[in-house]
Amino acid sequence: MLNNKIHVVLAVCDPRGAYSRHAGVVMVSMFSNTKSSICVHILHDETLNEDNRAKFIELTEKFGQEVNFIDVSEHIVKLGADVDKLAGGFSRGCLFRLFIQDLLPVDKVIYLDCDVVVELDIKELWDIDLSDCKIGAVLEDENCSKRKRFFCRYTGIDIKKYFNSGVIIFDLKKIRNDENIFALASKFFMRYPNTSAPDQDFLNIIFQKSVRVIDRKFNYWGKGLNYSSTKGKLWHLLGKPWELPRLPGVLYWQYFAMTPWCRDLMTDMAKAWANSRLTHVHSSDCIKTLWRQLKDNLSPKGATPLYVIAVIWHDMIYRIRKRFKI
Repeated sequence: MLNNKIHVVLAVCDPRGAYSRHAGVVMVSMFSNTKSSICVHILHDETLNEDNRAKFIELTEKFGQEVNFIDVSEHIVKLGADVDKLAGGFSRGCLFRLFIQDLLPVDKVIYLDCDVVVELDIKELWDIDLSDCKIGAVLEDENCSKRKRFFCRYTGIDIKKYFNSGVIIFDLKKIRNDENIFALASKFFMRYPNTSAPDQDFLNIIFQKSVRVIDRKFNYWGKGLNYSSTKGKLWHLLGKPWELPRLPGVLYWQYFAMTPWCRDLMTDMAKAWANSRLTHVHSSDCIKTLWRQLKDNLSPKGATPLYVIAVIWHDMIYRIRKRFKI
């Protein structure tokens, strides 16, 4: 029965209880544009609360679809005590997909980041023939940072074939026959703890020679794009689409209005406007958020000497430990 559906994987790490609604937007946008039956597998840890779980169930029942909750808490700790450090500046949720070959009893899945909006029939993506390849993905722009270029040269990744991991088709049957993603990931993070995009760099290292490059419309992002027509694309809004004031960011809010989380937002807004002191507090929080974003934007992101030294140092330590079995 499971193999008669389109299987989509989302990763939810939600310590504050506010992230689940973004996964809800992905689901609503996908359900609204797809006629086929879909089973959404939500990979989560102990941070998924009962209220958000209930909203996911309510949402899928509304559209006549299916949701499957998979707790990865016991698996994620196997990566070591410093899981959050391994994830770098990202949520540990980016590492959840490393366990899909063991946790999902299906042969094929589509993985989606939670900052995407689906403006096409997801069956188009599902029906792509991967041929002999293990995954399908869209290539990144070659105009990447110096830091990324250095890391690719050092590890042997072909920058011209570097793909984005926000939207991936996984042929789990082929992967199970040839790869143990978790075992390879453990070695990778021990060797390269300073990678700037941990999950994406790792997936490029193990799958770059077995990736079917797919049309960019299935993972559409970037500046200066033509936003006149949003239909027919899977929009990857890179980071925080809920903070974008114009198209395609407005798509997020259009679909958010169709989710159970919209009720909570309306209630919170009404309470805030009813009390001037609370309104002031919210305004203060917005200023603090903008200040943090400004500092992040001004921080150096190039391949600094310290970064280069760190990558080489950790790689040398890994080689020494492996050689002398320590």
